[in-house]
Amino acid sequence: MNATLAIIHKDILQWTRRPLYFISSVLLAVLIITAVGNTIAGTDDMPFGLFDPGGMSHLTEQLEASGKFHVIVYDDQDAARRDLAAGKIVALATVDQNLIEDSVEILTEGYNPLIDDQISMGLLKGLTKESTELSLPLHTATLFPVHYTLRDYMTPGLAAYLCYVLASMNLGFSWIYEWMEKTYRQIILAPNGLRSAIVAKTLTVTIEASVVLWLALSVTAPTVHFTLGHNFLGLVGVTIVSMFCFTCLGLGAACLLRTIRIYTMTVSIAGVAIMFASGVIVPVEGMPLWEQYFAKSFPMYYAADLFKGVMLATPAEYLRDVLVLLAFAAGGLTFATIMLRRRQAAL
Repeated sequence: MNATLAIIHKDILQWTRRPLYFISSVLLAVLIITAVGNTIAGTDDMPFGLFDPGGMSHLTEQLEASGKFHVIVYDDQDAARRDLAAGKIVALATVDQNLIEDSVEILTEGYNPLIDDQISMGLLKGLTKESTELSLPLHTATLFPVHYTLRDYMTPGLAAYLCYVLASMNLGFSWIYEWMEKTYRQIILAPNGLRSAIVAKTLTVTIEASVVLWLALSVTAPTVHFTLGHNFLGLVGVTIVSMFCFTCLGLGAACLLRTIRIYTMTVSIAGVAIMFASGVIVPVEGMPLWEQYFAKSFPMYYAADLFKGVMLATPAEYLRDVLVLLAFAAGGLTFATIMLRRRQAAL
């Protein structure tokens, strides 16, 4: 315990003695929240439900011709609504079988404004043509009406991405530099030194990176105008769990890659790829089914779900998300311990 506290004290002193690194970390977080949040990517091939038992419309051909939707035809309206609530489809078009006047109702979940915007553009393209009008009257509704902006919706995903960036970069630079300077080689050769080093490094990086993210969110919220929600303790807890997960994964990657140049290149490229694949920019609901499974294999997806839940008060599977993040953390720590024990034996 004394060794762990001593290492934590040393790491905190090093962190406070490097103000430029601290300032640059905060500026990086502010830049990502401000600039990347303005980038809105369109989606294609969105799964779109259609309930038209009488075959009164030609929506399947029109919607699929737009290139925006993959139409799934339902015979059971209740089953279609359940799939919509579960996120299996992004919207449901119900054709009213009225003897006097047919109409179409477009039903969405309601708490994903980016999807709603993409659906609107896709419908405009799919249901209209030059110099023509809609063949059927069109109405819209939502399952879960909410009142927040697109900026509000984007920010929780960016916060999850920042957990990856801040945790992995902080951990990688700190650990690899100290390993190259032989600081940690001396520590892990001491009794219980390896365990103390792992515990100390993961805890300090988790706290340091969390502080940077909280400062960035506090600075940008009143200027960029997005909501942080009213669940402060939940936001703190979600940040710590997410940071801890990415810190442990970063430690495993650092022990494997060993050099700053390779580590930085790998983590940076992987981070951008994971950000786009995990629903941070392009909503997972708008991806083809195979991409949705791919997205859910990364921890960033679950971190984003947690941040959206506490910041926007939207439905989130908190227990599942936390357990998955902790499982990834345990995997990263186990891998790092195995790698370090092998290197310890070689010293």
